Amino acid sequence: MLRSLAAGFSALALLSSVAHAQDYPRPGPAQSFAGLQAGVELGAGVGGAGDVETTGVGVGGYVGYNLQNGPIVGGVEADVMPSNESGTGRGGRLSHNLTTSARVRAGYAFGNVLAYGTIGPAWESSSFQTGGYTASKSLQGVAVGVGGEVGVTRNISARAELRHYEMGSPTYYTPSGTQKISNGDNFLMVGLGARF
Repeated sequence: MLRSLAAGFSALALLSSVAHAQDYPRPGPAQSFAGLQAGVELGAGVGGAGDVETTGVGVGGYVGYNLQNGPIVGGVEADVMPSNESGTGRGGRLSHNLTTSARVRAGYAFGNVLAYGTIGPAWESSSFQTGGYTASKSLQGVAVGVGGEVGVTRNISARAELRHYEMGSPTYYTPSGTQKISNGDNFLMVGLGARF
């Protein structure tokens, strides 16, 4: 008799837990990251990637367009970032003043979080100062990065990205001689954007 009562109570408890399981929240579909997107970003140099280690900060903006199929997101994006990044080495001071890129972006959305990678061509203005003389160069290379974007609201999102710029090894001509310097940057980027 006692065993039958215990088995009955166990069955009731099991049925009750199954019925109440429907009340618990379940993961929803991926938030939409599709459409036109524009925003502002702040970048901080986190160690130079060339012959001269450069540090500094930059503030700029980005604009892009994404398509989405379920959790899969892909699109294009362009950005421009004036900066005051510089460092000393090779007998002078190397500065990077303006960095731009045009990239493809692809990722996977987990609810309101998008994890993505990005790659594309990049351009940068640089100068090398030595002995009171400044040699300027326009650089072309590639930008590659990984990051995450979080939907704060339906149309507003925040992002963080680690982006690497590889800008080649131009030759700077100065009265005291020539310097062939490898240029590269690593930026930690944070941004806030809106979708339209």
